[in-house]
Amino acid sequence: MSTQTDSRTYATLDEDAVRNAGVSWDEATQGMASPDASLGANFATRRYRDIVFSVKRKIWRQDDEGMESANAAYRQKRPAVLVKGGNRCAFCGFRSKYTEVHHLNDNHADHRDENLAIADPLCHGTQHIGQVGSQRQGVFIHLDGIPQAEVNHLQRTIAVVLEMGSEQEKADARALLQHLASRAELVASEWGSANPSDFANALLQLHDDDMDKRIGVFAGMALLYRPVRFKEYIGKWIEEIYQSLPLKTWGQIHERARAAR
Repeated sequence: MSTQTDSRTYATLDEDAVRNAGVSWDEATQGMASPDASLGANFATRRYRDIVFSVKRKIWRQDDEGMESANAAYRQKRPAVLVKGGNRCAFCGFRSKYTEVHHLNDNHADHRDENLAIADPLCHGTQHIGQVGSQRQGVFIHLDGIPQAEVNHLQRTIAVVLEMGSEQEKADARALLQHLASRAELVASEWGSANPSDFANALLQLHDDDMDKRIGVFAGMALLYRPVRFKEYIGKWIEEIYQSLPLKTWGQIHERARAAR
């Protein structure tokens, strides 16, 4: 008697790669046999930290251009944090050996376990928008309905496609990036600027008790990076994860983002 098998046992797809690309497993495995609906029923849903745009407001190293402290205490603690968290970003779930550690309270001298969280380069940048803006490596765009974590997955995939895709896929990636970048004009028309540095300066003027107000201010906005910001990671991502992502999913990613309003 034959029994139903989970298609993922034999598929060449990698689940992390599919999720990191910003598409669902159903989209990536369209036409394949579905796994038993009861699988995983007893497992709790994985939760990640919400991305709330922020700026360094407390203690940090003046030469901390890479957003990570370089003192001995930090260097000693960092490997254990990455191992404990499975190299998985606490904000979007992206898993990579090439990631960073974020100080949750913006105090880069506070290396307590509860103050350290794994953050991939894109999610980490959302916590340091002043630095992103001052280096002209990103803009705020209007992109209602798509969480920043998903936008980061999309940006990562765009960068990978620009590096390893076919000529048509690269053209689609450039067109999508241009489309997204054009939406910075909507932010600039409403706020007078789309430069993250201007928003960072405003945040620095807020009292700690008023910081929750930023959630409403940033509603419907997303941080769009210039790919040059994470250029050093692209080859590593390709080698580590994206080689197992079938490029046919690029069309689905492209259409999904193009449909965003």
